[in-house]
Amino acid sequence: MGKEKSRTKKPTTPVRQKETDIEGLIDKYSPVLLLIVIALGLWLRIADLRADPPPDLSWSFAPYTDEGLNTYSARNYALYHNFKQDDFFPFCVYPLVNIIVAFVFKIFGIGFVQVKLLSVFAGVLGILIIFLFARSGGNKIAGPLSALLLATCYPLVMYSRLGLVETVQILFLLLAGLFWVKGLKKTFLLLFSGFFAAGTFLLVKLSAIFIVGVFFLLFLAQIIAVRRKEINLRQLLFNLLWFISGTILAFLFWFFFVFLPYRAEYIQYVLRHSTESPAGHPGTIPAYLLNTFTVGLRSRLFPRTVWMVLIGYLTLPWLAKDKNPVLRYSLLWLIMGTLMLGYMNYRPPRYEIILLPPLIIAFATALSNLWKDGILIPASRPTIKMTIAFLLFLWPLGLQSIIYLSGFRAFPGSGSESGILVGALIIALAISLAGYLLFRTRRNGLVIKHRLLRTILVLIPVILTMRLDIGQFSHWFTNRTHNLISYARDLDRLLPDDAVVAGSWAPPLMIESRKRAVAITDWANMEGLIERFGVTHLIMGENEADMKLREKIDPWIWEKSQPIRRYIVRGQVLTVYSLN
Repeated sequence: MGKEKSRTKKPTTPVRQKETDIEGLIDKYSPVLLLIVIALGLWLRIADLRADPPPDLSWSFAPYTDEGLNTYSARNYALYHNFKQDDFFPFCVYPLVNIIVAFVFKIFGIGFVQVKLLSVFAGVLGILIIFLFARSGGNKIAGPLSALLLATCYPLVMYSRLGLVETVQILFLLLAGLFWVKGLKKTFLLLFSGFFAAGTFLLVKLSAIFIVGVFFLLFLAQIIAVRRKEINLRQLLFNLLWFISGTILAFLFWFFFVFLPYRAEYIQYVLRHSTESPAGHPGTIPAYLLNTFTVGLRSRLFPRTVWMVLIGYLTLPWLAKDKNPVLRYSLLWLIMGTLMLGYMNYRPPRYEIILLPPLIIAFATALSNLWKDGILIPASRPTIKMTIAFLLFLWPLGLQSIIYLSGFRAFPGSGSESGILVGALIIALAISLAGYLLFRTRRNGLVIKHRLLRTILVLIPVILTMRLDIGQFSHWFTNRTHNLISYARDLDRLLPDDAVVAGSWAPPLMIESRKRAVAITDWANMEGLIERFGVTHLIMGENEADMKLREKIDPWIWEKSQPIRRYIVRGQVLTVYSLN
């Protein structure tokens, strides 16, 4: 009998031991792998920081203008020792970024590189945090792979190279998730989860308010677990107490340093941007759904990361249904973030990059599971309820498929929302039914036992993703330009020391100058340019937004103005006017 038992065990033991050894080897050397990945991510983010962003990174001019506008308060503080100098006041909604950038300016001086340092630091630190976060779910391979994908993801790399707030926002979202997962075992860590969750929208960026919905549903799941006796009531109360304590700390910091000193500006900003937008807000439910389902479409965000997005999106709901806290948080992050973005018609790509980290985690987890277990189709008995839920999740994918196949020629306009939503729902229904029938006919799933075949199936999407990311970066790096910094230095030499320059392009072009720059927008600093600020020069572009601003400026100012210099940024002419 002993011999028979040993014979039956021999075929399976070496394979399992080999798998364990390889996984253990990856885990053992994960610190070394992580350092290599961080070094790669750092190089991609700091290589020639003075270069212009890619001209096709966004449909808007935000990559050129918004790092100067987002950190406008920081520049004012560095030069005039006061965050508020006029009506344009980003400090009230981006306080943490402006505080830190002002500190950087004080130490290293104001400049094109200095304004980007916080974003670069947040992007590199995000590589470490996503490694720890993905790994904390119990998957040792998903951590290094997630870190690699975030380090090289083209949109995340390029926006980390700009002085914007979104990279810091992503870092806070990852930290809130990491401390949530760790806090389920060490309760006091939920203090930090609450702090970073509340700090994401109070201190970094107000639109991150969707994180409230994420944690509401996470705690709702814990309440259900109490009813099912999966956790006890005392544990739930401790979790809630520590988490709320962290949110109170963030709230107190915001209340005393942001709201109390600048409550009028904060309320004005919130009321204005919640009711108004350069492109309006969806007016009907079909318009809102259409706007939500086209997130990432106009920005070409998902085509830039197509393999990662497709695999991550399709697998995330199935991975999250096993109650893994990392994947559950990632799924809620993706859903709530998408629903929030659908509220805004005006949606530059930098708003939408916050959706990429949960898709990276899902992509890495799905591939690592395939490599470890060989499960290509999991053993499952899908219910009608599960199929309907997946149908709704696939609905946006169906809509984007219709628009991509039409080559954007038939992009839906106002009044056609309902028809295209129904068509997208039919596509999603067909995919859901096909999946339902597949799982019902293959109840035992499909397992790939051959090690080499598993490895090939994992390497193909990873290589395709890396090739796409590195290829896009290499194309930009080979053809990069330095127009912004050269224009800024030329303008600084051209203007007298007492010049006061106004315009939507004034802050970005004056980042390296110590001359006064006044940002004008459709709602800020339009009145009294001469009386209030003593403006001596204007910088105006020829885009639609600047032309509308031009119409609002007093006509007599234009009668006294004279063009003295013209610059071209991404095909747009910027004219510098001298006011005699």
